[in-house]
Amino acid sequence: MQPEIYGQVRYVYQETEDDIEIVIEGDSVWVKELVSDLSLGEKGWLQPIKDGINFEEKENGSESLKMEDEFVGSMGPTPDPSKIPIILRPIGSLDIDSKLESYGAAAQEPPTIEELAEEFDQLEAPEPKSGPLISDPMSEAWLAELFKIALSRFGVTTLPFDTIEAVASEKMSDMEGMELELWLEKLYRMGKLMKKTAGSDISFGPIPSWMNS
Repeated sequence: MQPEIYGQVRYVYQETEDDIEIVIEGDSVWVKELVSDLSLGEKGWLQPIKDGINFEEKENGSESLKMEDEFVGSMGPTPDPSKIPIILRPIGSLDIDSKLESYGAAAQEPPTIEELAEEFDQLEAPEPKSGPLISDPMSEAWLAELFKIALSRFGVTTLPFDTIEAVASEKMSDMEGMELELWLEKLYRMGKLMKKTAGSDISFGPIPSWMNS
C-alpha cells in the first residue's frame, strides 16, 4: 500500500502497449481528485515533488517510511471493499483527453511542419557543438535549436522523424531519408537523444544535458 502523501505531488501512469503516458503535477488533493475522476486510482503511482516523505534505513538494513513535520498515528480503520465505488464502462470508452481538458490540463497539439519551419527559418546560425564525440558540430547545433523551438514554443518534447527531416534537413548537411535516420539513431545510442516508437512511426527528442551543452 502506498503511504499517504501531502503537498506537491506527481502522478505518473504509463501504458507501454498503447503508447500512453500521463503525468499530472500539483497539490495532492487536486491531483488525487483528478486521478479519481479519470478512474485511474488503481493504476500508476504517486510521488512527492518536495521533501514531504523520506525513507529511513533501520539498523537491520530494512527501510521504513518516515513523514516529515507530521505525526503519524493510526492509519485509520481497515478498508471496507464494499464502500469502494465501482465504475463500469465499455473498454476503450474512457476519453482521457476530454477529462484532462475539463481540468485545464490538456496536452498541447503538436506543431505542424509549417509552424516549425516558420520559427526555425528565422534563426541565426548557432555556435557549433563541441566535444570529442561530435562528428558534425553544425548539424547537432541546428538539431538542438529545432528541439528548443519545439519545447519552448509548442510544449512538445519529441518530434516525428518526418518533421525533423522536412524542417531541418537542409541545414543539417542535407541529410535525409536513411542517412538522416541512421545519424539520429547514432545520437540516440550515444545518449544524446531519446527515441519513441509507435508502430512504424519514430520520434526523437533531446536529452537536456546534450541540448544545453
